[in-house]
Amino acid sequence: MWPLTNNQPIQRIPFPLPVCPPSGTDVKQMKQFTQSLYKDFWNFSVDEASRLLEQKEPSYWQNQGERLALILFHQAAERVPAYKDFLNKNHIKHIKIKTIQDFQNVPTVDKKNYLEKYPLEALYFEGTLFEAQMVSVSSGSSGEPFLWPRGGLLEMETTYIQEMYLKKFFEIDTLSTLYIDSFAMGMYIAGPIILNSALRISQKGYPMMVITPGLSMNDIMRVLPKIGNKFDQIIIGGYPPFVKDIIEEGRQRGLFWKQLKPRLILAGEGFSEEWRDRVSELAGIDDSYNKIINIYGTADASIVGHETPESIILRRFINSQPDIQKKVFNSHYQNRLPTLVQYFPTQKYFEVVDQELHFTATSGIPLIRYNIHDNGGILPYDQITQLCDKEGFDIDQTMKNKPTPCPSWKLPFVYLYGRSDFTAVVYGANIYPENIKNALECKEVINSVTGRFTMSTEYNKRQDTYLLIHVELADGIANTKSLEDKIENVITDTLLRLNDEYRSSYQAKEKLMRPTIQLHDKKDQQFFNRDQRKQKWTNKK
Repeated sequence: MWPLTNNQPIQRIPFPLPVCPPSGTDVKQMKQFTQSLYKDFWNFSVDEASRLLEQKEPSYWQNQGERLALILFHQAAERVPAYKDFLNKNHIKHIKIKTIQDFQNVPTVDKKNYLEKYPLEALYFEGTLFEAQMVSVSSGSSGEPFLWPRGGLLEMETTYIQEMYLKKFFEIDTLSTLYIDSFAMGMYIAGPIILNSALRISQKGYPMMVITPGLSMNDIMRVLPKIGNKFDQIIIGGYPPFVKDIIEEGRQRGLFWKQLKPRLILAGEGFSEEWRDRVSELAGIDDSYNKIINIYGTADASIVGHETPESIILRRFINSQPDIQKKVFNSHYQNRLPTLVQYFPTQKYFEVVDQELHFTATSGIPLIRYNIHDNGGILPYDQITQLCDKEGFDIDQTMKNKPTPCPSWKLPFVYLYGRSDFTAVVYGANIYPENIKNALECKEVINSVTGRFTMSTEYNKRQDTYLLIHVELADGIANTKSLEDKIENVITDTLLRLNDEYRSSYQAKEKLMRPTIQLHDKKDQQFFNRDQRKQKWTNKK
């Protein structure tokens, strides 16, 4: 019989978190629940949790994730009015779902077939927002903005995960740290939840100070020169293109980044290893394998996964070996290197259905087999490390040889290419933002552009389609026809090298497949307005 969590909470190890909040709306009970969350956090040992992640077999974490998924499914079926109705309409009796194989037959949910069909409170436990304390909005990049309430469970889960990587990778226990939270603030999730969790971590006794400029470059540049050199290191958290802007702006204002010892926590989109190398060079970062990490985060569920030194080393190796890249990602291989992160199955249980990622998580709103519509896949820890062993790459020995030792967590990997609607299509060829990013990072043009662009499929007078790319120039670079031609050639050559679909179409329609380039001064208000929370890589009609 499936287990309940109402009376005896079942912990989502390695963190002391129950699967669900207690049932009911008793104020005293909820107060005790919240107090217990904080008490457990103060007593939590990162070192013990890390040892557990290193010592337990990969199958252990997968089994624990399956257990989480089944418990949460049954709890939602009984306690969440919207999900109870959803199952009834799909003729699913939850008591008959007893194994993970049974669970795979439960209908999946997404915004359209589930979240947008019910009142917000009906999506929550007991049909009330009683446990929620905050609400965020999604970015709206894939549709209308959606409200995401959250309570103590998701807040504390994010705090535990951030404490793990801040201590084990960024050494905040021994290095005094200035944490610059330059994620979007306001009603978006990233800035506020990173602030909340960083404050809790600092208040636990770590020598870390947090400042919250959000997307204000002026605030960052006003404060950083005054206090940056008072710390052993600086952590900048933010959206990758904006963090690159911060590094470049600081250089222009005379900041000597290497002395400030910056480390970067990035989220919001993927980037190439060439981009990581370029930003490392600009920021004076010597070893980017443990000083620049990317987070897979969503408004739906906060931190879904994150890079680790091991995932970065593996990704850099795969990036250097195109043949191995195809073997690792199998049929999902799409002529581009996906983001590769590790995740905790006990916090987010992943499945892949039709090459789209689905997860089951308590989150704020409990989500069961939720399709976030990210293209990608799952790689068990043993599978990817054994494949690399066969190719002569010993990841364990490589980790040991690094100047700063880091733990090897036996957690599974998830890789993602992003949303399918972030592409432009020209004569049947899907043009991905990663392809253009890679081109603009080539040595021939990298010092002439910022790396920002927006692309779209357009029609000429004859109604032939062509690829139009607006490119942002670096400071002091003139808009010339010769530079347009150079960027056109670099992008064309990169697409021919990386994109099989483009190469095939190019052979048939060479002239029409070459992109049209339009150059714009930095911070052009129409295409590269810094007031926007995110750079839009595609200009969808």
